[in-house]
Amino acid sequence: MNHVSRCELVQCWTGLGPKALDVSHTIVLSVIQRSIPLKYWRGSQGLPITQKYGPCSGSGHSQPPSPQEIFGRDESRVSFINSKCNQYTSGNLKNHAHNNNLFDEDGNFLVDVAFGTPPQKFKLILDTGSSITWTQCKACVHCLKDSHRHFDSLASSAYSFGSCIPSTVGNTYNMTYGDKSTSVGNYGCDTMTLEPSDVFQKFQFGCGRNNKGDFGSGADGMLGLGQGQLSTVSQTASKFKKVFSYCLPEENSIGSLLFGEKATSQSSSLKFTSLVNGPGTSGLEESGYYFVKLLDISVGNKRLNIPSSVFASPGTIIDSGTVITRLPQRAYSALKAAFKKAMAKYPLSNGRRKENDMLDTCYNLSGRKDVLLPEIVLHFGDGADVRLNGKRVVWGNDASRLCLAFAGNSKSTMNPELTIIGNRQQVSLTVLYDIRGRRIGFGGNGCSK
Repeated sequence: MNHVSRCELVQCWTGLGPKALDVSHTIVLSVIQRSIPLKYWRGSQGLPITQKYGPCSGSGHSQPPSPQEIFGRDESRVSFINSKCNQYTSGNLKNHAHNNNLFDEDGNFLVDVAFGTPPQKFKLILDTGSSITWTQCKACVHCLKDSHRHFDSLASSAYSFGSCIPSTVGNTYNMTYGDKSTSVGNYGCDTMTLEPSDVFQKFQFGCGRNNKGDFGSGADGMLGLGQGQLSTVSQTASKFKKVFSYCLPEENSIGSLLFGEKATSQSSSLKFTSLVNGPGTSGLEESGYYFVKLLDISVGNKRLNIPSSVFASPGTIIDSGTVITRLPQRAYSALKAAFKKAMAKYPLSNGRRKENDMLDTCYNLSGRKDVLLPEIVLHFGDGADVRLNGKRVVWGNDASRLCLAFAGNSKSTMNPELTIIGNRQQVSLTVLYDIRGRRIGFGGNGCSK
């Protein structure tokens, strides 16, 4: 059964989705106790995005990770982001973003991409923090345990071994991820097909021969949407002008990845903030990540009046792979206090926190039909206010333990003042990256069209 029909038939929980909330901030908890049919979005454009372990991914190979495993992997990714920011600041990685072999923990969302002539289709992890696109290849020495798809270079009439981008150093790649998973192999060049109308010749990608670790259910490799010269964004720039957008779906639904004019067609309804250089860099490509200016936060209708200097250095990253948003302790303490004040009439959860559980503000809402949940607003530069509600605010599958879905940086963090906006806060939002225009746009309320 393909991912479309499987997703149409599954009985899904809408949980704490964005549509459960409006300006009144009331969330209905009774939906947790029942399932409702999912309506699959048949968008007319774009690549479908699914959550890696969700029923819409069509993989079905692995059990989803526990919250503790998710948080543990998330910490690994955040640690690697901090490590890379330190190296950029010190100059060790400057001008080498596209050849860096130190990468974050793999992400949570899959898209279908094809390589070869004729096309061979693969499920790749979408990652804005990585610049190399790779997939598992036939005759791999070590193969991904949950993937049964392998690129066969001998079956493609257009494949050529090695690099076809002059700036590439060598014909091999070696990537290590935050959880010590690795992919080692050679570069190759072939046709990449995103959609029937979007076909790119001589696209350079990694051919994974030695892949170790857990990349997750059904994942065949990585779709690098970073800013390096080898990224999909850079290699398709002649057509797409370095513009793409995504709407990351909830677990039981499907989102979309759009490029070029299809992405910019949404821009009139978005609020934009400027992309800025990362710490210690003189250009966006050197930054590796997508940095913006976060100025303040509101809870309900009240601004917290956090000094903008708290977020100034090393800055704020918009990241598709980090799950829980990380804040400097001063900002998180203010957010936590305001959230607890708004939730004062609800009992805190007495459940014991488990290992790797970074969420420290949780509530027991068992037996309640609905709850008044405060809206959180992220105030970015240029007047871009991003409103968060529903699943973008809380984490939990059970009313007995619903937690504020933000975390403060620990004192041991390499860059305790670094802010990372994670994918939990981006779910069901349209996020548009316009690299040449040096801006990111936010908007929408749900991936369905």
